[in-house]
Amino acid sequence: MANKKGGGPKMYDLTAYLAAGFDPKTGLPKKFSSLLGISKTDLLVGLRVLDEQNAVNRGRWYNLPDGISSQELERLLYYKGQLCFFYYKPLKKFYFMPYALDGTIDFYRRFNTIHPIPFSDGTEKDEKSNRYKKQLALLTDIKLNVVYDVISEEDKITEDLLFNSCVLLHDYTKQLSETIIPRQQIQEPLLNVMSEIIPLMRTSLFSGSGTRAMRVQDADQADSVKDASDQFKAAALAGEQYIPVVGAIDFQDLQNSGFTKPQDYMLALQSLDNFRLSLYGIENGGLFEKKAHELEAEAAINGGPVGLVMQDYVSIRQRFCNIVNSIWGLGIWYEPSENIAETDLNGDGVMYDRDENVGGGEYESNDSEV
Repeated sequence: MANKKGGGPKMYDLTAYLAAGFDPKTGLPKKFSSLLGISKTDLLVGLRVLDEQNAVNRGRWYNLPDGISSQELERLLYYKGQLCFFYYKPLKKFYFMPYALDGTIDFYRRFNTIHPIPFSDGTEKDEKSNRYKKQLALLTDIKLNVVYDVISEEDKITEDLLFNSCVLLHDYTKQLSETIIPRQQIQEPLLNVMSEIIPLMRTSLFSGSGTRAMRVQDADQADSVKDASDQFKAAALAGEQYIPVVGAIDFQDLQNSGFTKPQDYMLALQSLDNFRLSLYGIENGGLFEKKAHELEAEAAINGGPVGLVMQDYVSIRQRFCNIVNSIWGLGIWYEPSENIAETDLNGDGVMYDRDENVGGGEYESNDSEV
């Protein structure tokens, strides 16, 4: 909806409303917004958290520079899609930042020069803040040359390479464009569909519980219908077949033409969740899971070639590490999660990633290095 000052459509952060216990759709406290309780909005919040957890814990970064953790870096990729990595000499720190083209492109249509841009949640309020404007002015003055290949030992590491270059990191292989769609935006439509299934299943259960619907004659009887709607859940749970309504209402009993079994909804949800996991290269049961006993070979076929998806994001991150290490010698590295690889990669006897002290990549610049 456009505002009165002529602004365009806007999107608002609803986190504050949810945290305060209000339903953003109705403006009422959540406990009063619906007697049916669970809603698509409630489930979508949980699915978004689950999806982000799957995304940021697919693998583990090692020896990252101080100030950023493995999950934090993956979270930035989840919401931004691509980042640039560079050393900012005035502050003597490394940074991962979003970026924009600032110059020409090469014969492969890749960016030759970029400049970092501030992180923003996309709201107009954030982009108009003084802090954002100051960061934008500062970062726009930083011109960085993009490095796409590992610097060999025979090549001299120059001061320009150390302080005026960057390495780009993408979440997955680019398509035709040099920028990719963030994973969060890709997953959102699927999460929306998944969030509808449980409310639909619950509605179907209520519809098949024996409680009847009413057809009223005119708008004056709307209050009676509202009372009947509010009593719908209570009547179904109490085993009452009809809802008593006070008033002269000529109503018609409407039978439901069909009833979908709850397990059919759950199978649909399971198939969608398997599809969601396959987009991350995580092993799953496939889009179609047999209700009866399934042979191991059949399960492997249904699961699909998710290993290629995992290979894609792992290879991209490891090549990024090799280029960065050839310039700054940080020793950073990326490995898929032991839960995903189903292998004890570090030989510690457990198949999960321990949060041990892996250390931050140390780098001290001085004139003797160049």
